[in-house]
Amino acid sequence: MANLSIGGIEIAGIVACVPPDVEENISLSFFEDGEAEKVIASTGIERRHIADKSTTAGDLCFKAAEKLIAGLEWNKDEIDCLIFVSQTPDYILPPTSCILQGRLGLSQTCYTIDISYGCPGWVYGLSVIASLMSSGCMKKGLLLVGDTPSKFKSRNDKTAWPLFGDAGTATAIEYNSSADNMFFTFSTDGNSHQAIIIKDGGARNPVNEESLKDVYYGKGVVRRPLDSVMDGMAVFAFGLKRAPESVLRLLEYSQVEKDNIDLFIFHQANFFYE
Repeated sequence: MANLSIGGIEIAGIVACVPPDVEENISLSFFEDGEAEKVIASTGIERRHIADKSTTAGDLCFKAAEKLIAGLEWNKDEIDCLIFVSQTPDYILPPTSCILQGRLGLSQTCYTIDISYGCPGWVYGLSVIASLMSSGCMKKGLLLVGDTPSKFKSRNDKTAWPLFGDAGTATAIEYNSSADNMFFTFSTDGNSHQAIIIKDGGARNPVNEESLKDVYYGKGVVRRPLDSVMDGMAVFAFGLKRAPESVLRLLEYSQVEKDNIDLFIFHQANFFYE
């Protein structure tokens, strides 16, 4: 069972950054009459921040990190580690975490690593950086989590484009031997990897001429093999079944009563679940 209990770590601050351009779902041209209203009513997503062509997740996380470091008045030379979590890195290589170490002016002795994760990225990243720092050898760390999914979504795909926006975050982590324990529980279902996938562009299916061509899948659903495809119903069913199981397993592991929780924050929460 992938359960973790990590002590000696606390969150010192969080900053988020979004690009200035905003797109309204009600104005998307691929929706037929009444469709946009139904999507907004069921998901609660009225508008999304969309990055321009030159702005990456690394850029957004950089801005968030600069503001966070300044606000905490941290000495950059004292930042011992930086973890960058994203499925839209700046390059295939080098790791974006290395680039951010240089852009932020951190010490060359700073530990850096990239983690490729989407939905559970912040939680996975927190578990990794907390594990690294829990011994006390590292005192201060940055967890940078962001994505620009608009760069890998088709603007002509009504099944995916209205659901995703672009953002970057920075979380400051400090070692504190008296901090309360953090509790984590994890699961993996690799057999369902086709539910959310970009089929071309990796080592399995390198980019070719066909990768750049639009494919018509139905009215309002046009995308390339380089665009992300999501089986919405499979993802929806997974969330309904697995999320409650995970929460209950975590409560049992941490020995915390459900009624003692003041606030539950669910990733991809939407009006359908209310």
